[in-house]
Amino acid sequence: MSATVRGTWHEKTGQKNQDAVRLKIRHGQTGFLVMAVSDGHGSARSFRSDRGAALAVECALRLGEKFAVRFGHDAPISLVRGQMRRKWWHYLLADWRKAVRADILAHPFSPLDFAAFPEPPPDTTPGREWPFGAYLAYGATLLFVMATRHYTIYAQIGDGDILAVSTDGTVSRPLARHHEFFANQSASLCTHGAIREFQVSVVPARRDPPAAILLSSDGYANCFGSDDGFFKVGSDLLAYAREQGPGFISSQIDGWLRESSREGSGDDITLALAFRKSELR
Repeated sequence: MSATVRGTWHEKTGQKNQDAVRLKIRHGQTGFLVMAVSDGHGSARSFRSDRGAALAVECALRLGEKFAVRFGHDAPISLVRGQMRRKWWHYLLADWRKAVRADILAHPFSPLDFAAFPEPPPDTTPGREWPFGAYLAYGATLLFVMATRHYTIYAQIGDGDILAVSTDGTVSRPLARHHEFFANQSASLCTHGAIREFQVSVVPARRDPPAAILLSSDGYANCFGSDDGFFKVGSDLLAYAREQGPGFISSQIDGWLRESSREGSGDDITLALAFRKSELR
């Protein structure tokens, strides 16, 4: 399940929700789950970052599904890990930039878009290499998880959080956290050298797969003063899933996220959740 809410600060300033989320599940022996969350920068320079985030999760879902179909059944873990680390991110970055170029050609920049900046609108002539400023307008981060019966892939560029909750309620980060709470800058899909900023981990399913996986934009973690408070969200959600079922979470999650934004960061908050079926009521 997933939910996304517009931050209270964005409501006051009239800014759009800059986050995006997409999920896809295929059942069966060769089934898989793909989840993607993206957080657009929302800065003056990234004035189309809501569209950049939407394009990011679409690209991640499409390429994740292709990857799962090709390597999801019985491929060796070493091959899966090598493909993710050496090739998949290159395909994703190229696909996102291609989608950005198509969006700009369909909705060209105007001089007013860059009126507040010293430089003119970037040259987006088809057939030429486009300047960094064209992609910066769509700047967004990306969180990605793909789970099959044989492995789970955790991947990320920029801020945001992926949490894994074990059957005993212990919460951990599958990837190292390289940003601090309330940080104002983050690596992203538009960053120079973005390919070097990607993090990825491939974990075999035989290593006690998590009972729950959470992906959230950084607006959620920034509502808490430390990992301890934020991690409790993961263990609490697993408890709710066990005791009251996923329907209860679905009915309450929007309200919980709005309250967190109002009382905490004021930022947009997006959350994607996956529970192992054996853990559900």
